[in-house]
Amino acid sequence: MMQLLLPEAETFVKIQRRQYVRLDVTLDTAIHPEHSEFTPLRALTEDISAGGASIRLLKGTNIQSVSQLYLWMELTLKSGEIHYLRLKSKVIRVTEKKHGNMLLHVQFLETAKNDVQILMRFIFEKQADLKKKGLYV
Repeated sequence: MMQLLLPEAETFVKIQRRQYVRLDVTLDTAIHPEHSEFTPLRALTEDISAGGASIRLLKGTNIQSVSQLYLWMELTLKSGEIHYLRLKSKVIRVTEKKHGNMLLHVQFLETAKNDVQILMRFIFEKQADLKKKGLYV
C-alpha cells in the first residue's frame, strides 16, 4: 500500500486558460447585430466551446466596430433533439486569415445554464464521434 499526501489547496496553480473545452467544428451560424449596426449575415464557425466561438467571415465583412451581437445556431444531438440557441456575444477580436478572410472571436454573455449544458453535451458527443473515427486525441 502507498500513501500520498495532498498539498495545500493554496499551492495549486491553474494552467489551463480556458474555462471550457474548445472543439474544431463547422456550424452554420446567423450573426445579428445588437443595435442594427450591420445587416444580419450567415457564417460558419471555425471552433466552438460553451464559453465562446471563432467564426469565419468573408473578406470585406465590416463588423469590427460592433461590441456585442447575437449568434443564432442550431445544434442537433445524437438523440435527434434539435436545439436552437440565441447567444448574446461580446466581440473579443477580429483577426485576418489567409486570402483576406477574417476570423471573428466572440465570448458568450449571460448564457442560460440550460444553453451551456446543451453546448457542452453537443461538444462531448462530437468529441466521442471523432475519437471513434480516430480523428481526436
